[in-house]
Amino acid sequence: SNLGVPEIEQRLKLLNQAWAELKQLAATRGQKLDESLTYQQFLAKVEEEEAWITEKQQLLSVEDYGDTMAAVQGLLKKHEAFETDFAAHGERCKDICEAGEALIKAGNHRADAIGQRCNQLRNKLEQLGALANRRKVRLNDNSAYLQFMWKADVVESWIADKETHVRSEEFGRDLSTVQTLLTKQETFDAGLHAFEHEGIQNITTLKERLVDAGHEQTPSIQKRHADVITRWQKLLADSDARKQRLLRMQDQFRQIEELYLTFAKKASAFN
Repeated sequence: SNLGVPEIEQRLKLLNQAWAELKQLAATRGQKLDESLTYQQFLAKVEEEEAWITEKQQLLSVEDYGDTMAAVQGLLKKHEAFETDFAAHGERCKDICEAGEALIKAGNHRADAIGQRCNQLRNKLEQLGALANRRKVRLNDNSAYLQFMWKADVVESWIADKETHVRSEEFGRDLSTVQTLLTKQETFDAGLHAFEHEGIQNITTLKERLVDAGHEQTPSIQKRHADVITRWQKLLADSDARKQRLLRMQDQFRQIEELYLTFAKKASAFN
């Protein structure tokens, strides 16, 4: 009997439609599962980089810039190693974000989240870069400060060594010994003059460079420099005072010799 054929055909048609829809749903779900898997892989890479950034942020936030020249040099070397590492991670983050942009263009259903995570990663990397630059500036500033302080110590040590000479109470017993001491004094003064160009001008130039650059340790630098210069000027004054006293002694001994010669001539005239 042909009864029910249209109904059967209608049911078959509906069944085929349902099957096609089911296949479409399965395909869509399969695609979404693939997209979700790709998104999770992208996310894992992002989180790995963010974990590295967080770890380095903590290290770069430590306010230790070294209290000796050797310590600062060690910290600067570590920072150079970090900069190499930072450049490599910067490239990695760039690759991750480029892969993320490719997922967005391919129509991944997590496109908004991918875009947000890429922006977040770029911002975090930028902040880390700013923190690294700040630390490098401070390390270099501290290195310059400690170098200045070390040079000031060397200059002051040299001055202290010369102070013994100007404090000497030896001014000669006669014209010959006074003249020997005056020759030594001239050599000593020549040494002071040479040191003024080598040591004093050196730390003064360094001090001016640091102060002009607005170094945060400016008050300490200015005080240290002023203390050294005060001691240096006292050394110059004491050296000049010693020279003047030796010259007076020379004049006195010359007068004594002249008086002695005059007396000797007069005495021989009587004979």
